[in-house]
Amino acid sequence: MSANCISNGSRMLRALAIAVAVVGSCTVTLAAVADPAGTQVVLTCRIAGQNREASVVLEGDRATYRYGPPQQNPELTLSSSLADLDYRRQNGPGNTIDEVVTFRNGDTAYHFAAGFREGAGSGSSTLRPFGLLTVDRQGTQLARLECRPDSIARTPDGLLARLRAIGRERTSDGASFPNYVIHDPVRAAQSPPCEADFNVDTCWSRGVSASRRGDLGGALEHYDMSCDARITTLGCYEAGKLYLHDRHLRDYARARQRLATTCDGDDTGQGPYACKYIGWMYLTGTGVQRDLDTAFEALAKACFFHNTAILIDPEGCHFLGKAIQARRGRTVRDEDRADYLTYIAFAQACTDNAKTVCDDARALHGLADARSAPWIARCDRDVKRYNQFASCAYMTAPRGDYDAAQRTRRTLAVLFRLVSEAVD
Repeated sequence: MSANCISNGSRMLRALAIAVAVVGSCTVTLAAVADPAGTQVVLTCRIAGQNREASVVLEGDRATYRYGPPQQNPELTLSSSLADLDYRRQNGPGNTIDEVVTFRNGDTAYHFAAGFREGAGSGSSTLRPFGLLTVDRQGTQLARLECRPDSIARTPDGLLARLRAIGRERTSDGASFPNYVIHDPVRAAQSPPCEADFNVDTCWSRGVSASRRGDLGGALEHYDMSCDARITTLGCYEAGKLYLHDRHLRDYARARQRLATTCDGDDTGQGPYACKYIGWMYLTGTGVQRDLDTAFEALAKACFFHNTAILIDPEGCHFLGKAIQARRGRTVRDEDRADYLTYIAFAQACTDNAKTVCDDARALHGLADARSAPWIARCDRDVKRYNQFASCAYMTAPRGDYDAAQRTRRTLAVLFRLVSEAVD
């Protein structure tokens, strides 16, 4: 990549030590609106313990990296055309995206990354902004510095928007650019009504944009608006997860309501996962009174019965096994049937390559086989009836392709229903 460098004398040598790691509890989102000259600051922060500032600025068809004292002439300026800019992306937590842009000066490279990381504490959906600028020469790192947490200002997707505008379609490592709509920051109350947009809706899309900026509160407003519009259940699912997981936004009653809408809907991708979350709430008594029967019903949908395509949530199968064991009767016959039913649920997770749950299935079978549990013989008889498996133990064997996995899922669903009805 070609780059132009402007240096103020010996300050250039000091600037070689620039590297920024933005880690903080708050961030400022810069407006994604450029001035008439096409200038837009997409990332800036101040170095902790130093009177220095680093930034990336878009100017017309070029991107410029600057470093130096705040509100003074920069000590180092590196520039690249957007067409040649080294730009890469990788997934961050939730819907966020980490972006990495590299500026070069001879054999010295300045890698500036920005995005979000999971926050500390019990709120698993809490995000904290980060940025990391490493400087290296021929593979040897020269410097790594941190930014003041309260100084981070970033325009998520600002670079992506400008690169797409000039006709670029791929990152520098060959990945195709996403084609999602990039929305400017706007509160739900100031947004237009939701409209269908192919297989999504515009309110959900604005929520995703807010989420990529790390604004989970703003995202929730848009997701709620999407859910209330009833165009799709996408917003219901995302709102339900935030109400359930984020300790700052937590509302268990609304989480159950939103997730139930998705669980009861026909979205084959998110529906099983929504059912899983509802089942987990009732299994653990989280935000609701513990109810093992309701947990069983929701988790059975997650693992087997949400949709005719048999798209599943394997973790739902794991929790289903836990619910079966928690609600089983005390007689030997009840315990035997519960173990059989649990094995079928765990085996279903094997079809989705859920190694941990599949290992649990094999361990359960091994223990039962060692003590000649009655359900092993019944399971062997059942699998011969359906001519799908060589033996009960083979139910957990890896499936070679999608069609084989789907056939296995359908057979296991029939077995599960047969055994569960016998238990009840």
